[in-house]
Order: sequence, then structure tokens, then C-alpha cells
Amino acid sequence: MSQTETKKREIPPFLIVLIGAVLLYGVFLVLQPERSEVVEERLPWNAQFDQQGQLHALGITLNQTTLRQAMDIYGKDVEIRLFTDHDGGNKSAEAYFPVIYIGSIKAAIAVKLKVSPEELEEVYNRGTKISPTTSGAKEIKLSSQDNLDFLDKIISSVTLIPRKDLDQRAIDLRFGEPDRKETQSDKLDHWFFDRMGLELIIDPEGPEALQYSQP
Repeated sequence: MSQTETKKREIPPFLIVLIGAVLLYGVFLVLQPERSEVVEERLPWNAQFDQQGQLHALGITLNQTTLRQAMDIYGKDVEIRLFTDHDGGNKSAEAYFPVIYIGSIKAAIAVKLKVSPEELEEVYNRGTKISPTTSGAKEIKLSSQDNLDFLDKIISSVTLIPRKDLDQRAIDLRFGEPDRKETQSDKLDHWFFDRMGLELIIDPEGPEALQYSQP
């Protein structure tokens, strides 16, 4: 047998690249975040009122579910903020989940919390930082203790902001025909689906907002 025939065959470069790509893809699959099963009641188009008139939307029962309970559904990555007008009036408390998944839907969720005006005033005075918002309002960062206390506040409304725009066909297919449409002072179209407690805000230059609230 000749020396040439006894030499090991070299692996072609393209095969090395192919094997590497397959291995990398396998690692990627292993490292992907685990997705939970789709819970039907959490889907945006399955919001509904129960026999007592309570609105159930996105897995939350408005005026019953606390922020802590919502965190059991959507995770601990949440930011709580106080908002006021530019002059310090119209105070409200909100919590924001920057990234959540409902099945294959990637979105953000903002919830409004039920807090008395007196407590909002006290929390405002204890705020650790005040920042202006793009709308001219103010955003106040809460103290550590207030953050903890607000975890047990009840949610009064919830807004879903999908990362992917909803087209007309998807809206018609999933939500059906709105009960009414209005163009409001923000110059945006607002579509109302009364049976779901839903106000769908259509923004041509940004993501839609799906606001669920008790009538």
C-alpha cells in the first residue's frame, strides 16, 4: 500500500462548517427560554365578563387581582412608578412588565393600581427621583418600602402592547367587529369592543395598545 493511501483523509472545510452550524443550532435550541402552555383565558381576544359583571382579561380579574398575583403569572421583572401631570396633579400608580409571553405573543403589559389619593400624595412626597416624560408629565420612582407595599395593591385596568403590529385581518379574525369607532383628541382611532371591556388604540406609527377596563 502506498504512503498516499495510508494517509488519513482530511475533512473538507465545508463539512467542518456544516457540522459546526448543526452543533450551534442544537445549543441554541437547548438555551431557548421555555415557553409555557397557552392558557386560553389569557389570550387577548378571550376577555369576558362573568355573571357578576367582573371583567377577566389576560389572566387578570380587574378590581380583584393584586400586582403580586399578576407577577405569579407574568414574572418578577416589573417596574412600579407614580405618574402626575406637569403641575403635580392627577396622580396615578402603574406597574410595567417590559417583556411577557402569552403563548407565541410577545408583548409588554402595564397595569393601573388602585391607590387612594391620600396614599398617592404620601408616596409622591417620599419619591426618590422625579423625571419628565415625553408628554410633559412627571414620573416618580418609588422608595424601596413603597415598592414592596404596592405589590399587594389591586389592579383596576390592564393594557397590552404587542411587539408585533396587528393588521386589519388579524383584528377582524380574532376580535370581530367593534361596537363603535372614535377618533379622539390624540388623533388616533379608538375601537371599542364592549363585550370584552376592550379599547383598541390604533397607532399607524407605533404598536397598538389594548386597554381593558371595567365600564
